Amino acid sequence: MARTRRGAGLESSDVTVSELYEIASRCGLRVEKRIKRGDIIVDLVNRNSVRIDKTTDELLAMNCDDLSNYLKSRKVSRTEILKLLSQFDIRPASSEKTNLLEFAAREISDVGMYQRVAKGAR
Repeated sequence: MARTRRGAGLESSDVTVSELYEIASRCGLRVEKRIKRGDIIVDLVNRNSVRIDKTTDELLAMNCDDLSNYLKSRKVSRTEILKLLSQFDIRPASSEKTNLLEFAAREISDVGMYQRVAKGAR
């Protein structure tokens, strides 16, 4: 079953994972070798759409659960999550990439908490 309506054609096609890696590379997407076929398709379909509509400050003000729910509800792609994490200079280890959304929510909410504590210490 296709993950997204727009990716249904690719999902049911005979395009191999290797071919998807090549297409993603040509589109400027950085694709990890262990990423699943469906995740590559979602990233390809969503490559030009930005789903995060909150500012960095708004994201930092959210707690982990709220941030996780927000990212899930917006159906943010792996690529967009990795871009967001790079804004905070956070580089997830390969083991953390299996549940990237939860990792991002935890890390960003921690950064926000540290910022709030630092502001209160002044």
